[in-house]
Amino acid sequence: MTISYTFTLLSVVLFITAILAIIDAVTRLRGRRGVGVLAVVELIAAILLILTQFVVITGFLGSSLILEIILGVALLLLLLFRGGVHRGFAAITVIALVLDIALILFTLGWLKIPGFN
Repeated sequence: MTISYTFTLLSVVLFITAILAIIDAVTRLRGRRGVGVLAVVELIAAILLILTQFVVITGFLGSSLILEIILGVALLLLLLFRGGVHRGFAAITVIALVLDIALILFTLGWLKIPGFN
């Protein structure tokens, strides 16, 4: 039995976005001020976003578009309510948010770059 996965540029961007969101969520969970609920939502959405590339998840959260939107809203709210994160980690949040918005636009078909999607 052979297991194979084809990496496309869009899937690499998805993995980078999810990994940055996981790093951001973990640093926010270790922070002192309270944005813990949003960080947990961000962590769950990022992990499920990675899992949708390998496993079929049924139900409402099975769509990668829904998870990208949830992750984008969580990242935006975390930018507004900074919590106990230093300025350097705010850059990780901004990068993850920009990549997530690009993923949403690619998924909806509103952004097309030849050779990318």
